Amino acid sequence: MDVNKARTLFFEEAYEQCDHLEQALLDRESYPANPETYNLMFRTAHTIKGSASMLGLTMLVRFAHAMENMLARLRSGELQLDEHLINLLLACNDQLRDLLQGAEHNPELPQTETQQILALLSQLQGHQSLPAQPVVVPPQNVTSSQDLKRWHLSVRFYPALYQDGFDLLAFIRYLGNLGEIVFIEPVWHEWPPLQLLDPTECFLGYEIGLRSAESPERIRSTFDFVAHASIICLLSPHQDLAGFAAQGERLAQWRNEALTAQLARWEAADVLTREEATAIERGDYRRSQTSEPDSTSTDPSPSFSQPAQPEPEQPVTPQPKPALLRSEGHYIRIEAAKLDRLINRVGELVIATSATTLQARLRGDAELVESVAAVNTLVEGIRDDALTLRMVPINEIFNRFPRLVHELSQQTGKNISLHINNAETDIDKSMVEKLTDPLMHLVRNAVDHGIEDEAQRLEAGKAAGGVITLNAYHDAGAVVVEVSDDGRGIDRDKILAKAQTMGMAQEGKILSEQEIFQFLFQPGFSTASGVSDLSGRGVGLDVVKRNLESLRGETTIESHPGRGTTFRLRLPLTLAIIDGFRIEVDHSSLVIPLDMMLECIDLPPDALDTPSRQINIRGEWVPFIVLRELFALPPADEPEFVVIVDYADNRAGIVVDRLIGEVQAVIKPLGELFRTLRYVSGSTILGNGQPALILDVPQLIELARRRELHLIHRHADALSGNRT
Repeated sequence: MDVNKARTLFFEEAYEQCDHLEQALLDRESYPANPETYNLMFRTAHTIKGSASMLGLTMLVRFAHAMENMLARLRSGELQLDEHLINLLLACNDQLRDLLQGAEHNPELPQTETQQILALLSQLQGHQSLPAQPVVVPPQNVTSSQDLKRWHLSVRFYPALYQDGFDLLAFIRYLGNLGEIVFIEPVWHEWPPLQLLDPTECFLGYEIGLRSAESPERIRSTFDFVAHASIICLLSPHQDLAGFAAQGERLAQWRNEALTAQLARWEAADVLTREEATAIERGDYRRSQTSEPDSTSTDPSPSFSQPAQPEPEQPVTPQPKPALLRSEGHYIRIEAAKLDRLINRVGELVIATSATTLQARLRGDAELVESVAAVNTLVEGIRDDALTLRMVPINEIFNRFPRLVHELSQQTGKNISLHINNAETDIDKSMVEKLTDPLMHLVRNAVDHGIEDEAQRLEAGKAAGGVITLNAYHDAGAVVVEVSDDGRGIDRDKILAKAQTMGMAQEGKILSEQEIFQFLFQPGFSTASGVSDLSGRGVGLDVVKRNLESLRGETTIESHPGRGTTFRLRLPLTLAIIDGFRIEVDHSSLVIPLDMMLECIDLPPDALDTPSRQINIRGEWVPFIVLRELFALPPADEPEFVVIVDYADNRAGIVVDRLIGEVQAVIKPLGELFRTLRYVSGSTILGNGQPALILDVPQLIELARRRELHLIHRHADALSGNRT
């Protein structure tokens, strides 16, 4: 058994189980109407406990066991899930995560009880009016001998058990914690000939006698992780002979099915002749010393001979799976590092095909150009398929917010619920962490500034409880994420007045609604009259803007006074490969993201002589930046061009030397030496092997707007001086 692999898989699944438990606790609409919610919470705690027991994580087992007891009583209706109990279980779930992190990163350190763990365990036990069941690790002998019952288990494991990372002894150790193992006898099937023996396959089973006061469900749960493909038969303490006979028949049937499946695998591998297969089917080869037990030769002790009701329990039987192929699942786990390497290889393939295309065109070979075009089509398909592997459901981000809204609503005293729509929308996995902080700020602002308190909402004719909605969808090659609230909306006039007071806007200049809303993203800008624990300090939305710019995204705001506000974040589908436009400045190649380009025009002859550095585009004055001046290069000798770019409804021009054409750019991160380089967001390798920098269009537009605003202030000061 690969212990390290088993531990890694356990921690991955345990963190997911904790997330599921938190989601279930915060899903107020599911309980008490949907009993399956309680079943889900119980199964989550039970699964973590069982897996942790197999790895010897005793403190995790004990803590999860206490939660399991509480959730079992919730499921049975003995307890009602109120606000206090939700908060307690959320705190316990956080403690489970802490225990998992401690066991994952410091496996050699003993797991000891801390004051926080003891306090939570005490609170859990304080909710229980009946004594809790004994913790399975370490075993507690708290039952009397009269309460113990003798159970009989017949266990037949599936062949790929070892390959799936399970340890047979772990099941036996776990059973020993549930009671006393009276006897245990190994049972093995017919051994194949030595030349056909696969040492990684499991041929063992067990006949076990167990004296325990536990319920049959509790005993059978020991084998939950292998029950899908194994035979787990449990006979009650007072089972009659008919029950044993039925169990024997089922075991014999399963043995035949297992043998048939084994034969199918051997025949598929061409390791058996027809005569050998026929001989094995007839059983005409030496069997092992022990075969299946006689269904009637059982221990005739009184605990088995006194029938209560002649109704045997139905064994847990899987659907027949002839070959037991583990690849039948819909999903497989892949390490993120392997996925990143694949994407990098695909990126190199895109660069190589671009170079081949360039060489074919330079040679003027029509047949070669046609062949390369066909290869390019295939490469583009591989690129698109590979990029989809980087996509994850945006639910990985959205699932973090029910807990946040729950805590903020309690902190502010507001009745707020969170609705999540289209959580299955895919997003590039590299955006997950970078997008979390912007959404966090927007949700906190919605709670603090957007949603009114209950009295104000009732006075305005609204429902007492406010609603915050998270939504996501794909639109025209981009991902759109929306954060909406049904609160008071944004006061445009208040924002404009504040911007004019801070010198960000010129009085008398007509601004569009989006231009006014963009002031909210300026550092230090806030219209709040006071400072709260959540917001009001003028920080937050500028972080949103900065993070979105690093993702090549943009933000728009839609707001209606008295009805609510929607922040709409538009992001590219992927950050790995972009469609770009290649330009040159002083014989150096640069790339502009194609989705931010509007058009290319000739630079007017007298444009560089105007102090305003603006050009008229069909009646609209657009500021421009000269890259030669920005990079401290001498003026150009030849006519130049202007590339008009757009970001967040703000336009600007970029003056360049030459226009080359469209390229597919595989984004490469900048090294440490260039990490602080301004106005550049990344780099790429062109088809001819030359490196090229990718321009940071949002920063360039911001620079152009700052220069424009500076000129406006200078002009205003000049007019003011003339008047005096």
